[in-house]
Amino acid sequence: DTADENERRAFLRETEELLVQMDWLITSLLKLSRLDAGVVVFQRGPVDVNELIRSSLCPFLITMDLHRIIVQVDAPEGVIIQGDNGWLVQAIQNILKNCMESAGDHGKIEVVCEDNPLYAGIVIHDSGAGFEREELPRLFDRFYRGKGTNAAGCGIGLALCKTIITRQGGTVTAGNHPQGGAVFSIRFPK
Repeated sequence: DTADENERRAFLRETEELLVQMDWLITSLLKLSRLDAGVVVFQRGPVDVNELIRSSLCPFLITMDLHRIIVQVDAPEGVIIQGDNGWLVQAIQNILKNCMESAGDHGKIEVVCEDNPLYAGIVIHDSGAGFEREELPRLFDRFYRGKGTNAAGCGIGLALCKTIITRQGGTVTAGNHPQGGAVFSIRFPK
């Protein structure tokens, strides 16, 4: 009811942001429920890791630019893993979302592809505060929110990520990087 146009626009912007968060939450809960019920059939096929990283980053590029988050990617061409590309993109996006929130304005995110005779993997490192030691065992638990978590987090993204990756034969771990910040490591055996 306010006559101030700027105030109305601010309310509309805030409402839109809340609706986007609600949509993400509902979609994530539905995906978790479908995975729990066993109705999801992963389409196993060759996935180019370089393209997987690029597709995962794409929806966040504008937000990262607005928050002056620097992203460095080191992913050589030709590294292939077996999995469902669409679901793997979802898993990596959940990690990237956490890293963006942790890194904050003027932060940095590094994405590195690993390739050796035993496994192919992706390591994602942010410049944020990292994790408290007692949080590490629970990071992938459903609805768990760390002490330093912002109010927008619901504790669903990393649980969904782990379910997607482990059901396709991979592993995902999280820890603190020696140089500071969080580090997530995804590996798929060859």
